[in-house]
Amino acid sequence: MSRFLGSRLTLVGLLVSILVLVIGISVVTGAGSGRENADAHLLAAPTLQAAPITVVVKDCSGTAEFDVFGSGWASDEVVLITLQTETGRLFVGAGFPGASGGFIDDIEAPVSSCGVLTVQAKTASRGANAAVSIVASK
Repeated sequence: MSRFLGSRLTLVGLLVSILVLVIGISVVTGAGSGRENADAHLLAAPTLQAAPITVVVKDCSGTAEFDVFGSGWASDEVVLITLQTETGRLFVGAGFPGASGGFIDDIEAPVSSCGVLTVQAKTASRGANAAVSIVASK
């Protein structure tokens, strides 16, 4: 045994084998650590819907009122809701999904012209869009 351990080549081989074993175990153990984050991206794409889709605003200038419905979000996400208008992007609300991943938010936003506007719901990693049409009369 002392002759076996006395050889430098044997000791180097033994140390390299132990090092490879430790690195292999670390890699295998660490490979599963990001699983929760990876699974979050495998969720169905979140959705957003405006209701009503067509909002009447007298003379196309004033306050548009509608609801947005979201689904497919994680219950721990805070969803920021913005409205893209001709004058820029306006923060108009926030959604707080329940255990089912859905939320509803009442929106009141100033508009200055008729047309189709984009409502966007967004978290740090995901987003969804919906259209809302502003008209003077039906």
